[in-house]
Amino acid sequence: MAWHFIIDGYNLMKTDPELAMFMRNGLEYAREGVIKRVDNARGLKNARSITIVFDGHQGGQAVETRQRRGRLVIVYSKLGETADEVIKRLVLTYTKEQEVKVISRDWELKDAAREAGQSSGNIKRKQSLHQARQQAAAKDEDGGGWNNSTKKRGPAKRPSKNSRKKGPGDDVYW
Repeated sequence: MAWHFIIDGYNLMKTDPELAMFMRNGLEYAREGVIKRVDNARGLKNARSITIVFDGHQGGQAVETRQRRGRLVIVYSKLGETADEVIKRLVLTYTKEQEVKVISRDWELKDAAREAGQSSGNIKRKQSLHQARQQAAAKDEDGGGWNNSTKKRGPAKRPSKNSRKKGPGDDVYW
């Protein structure tokens, strides 16, 4: 089942350390970094549509502007309107059957999405191979690590059939 994703662009930019570094080179450069990162995100490959919303309320145009770049729609809010207001308005344009997921760390946006009968989540970066190896090495040093026992311990960790049918979880991974 394909989802419609609405992403809070500046929120993503500020919460991802790699994207925050792009801001040193200017806001336009950082926005391009967000757009490229979202376009290449593995967790969004099967999305029906992806909309990235940026604030334009402090120095933007008098009207809301939209750009289409392949499968992405980039929206800049109009002067005096925040990206949060645009996202809330966009969520209301979809029906419950269309399955929208709002990606932001802003609780107000997440609550608005849930009130509209939609879903919300965060974008998280997957752990790099180097980080995973470092953690495994640290675990081995602590005496943890692989247990060769074949005895079953506790319930299965697989989610229930109903929860697997609901679609992606709360988070979307790069």
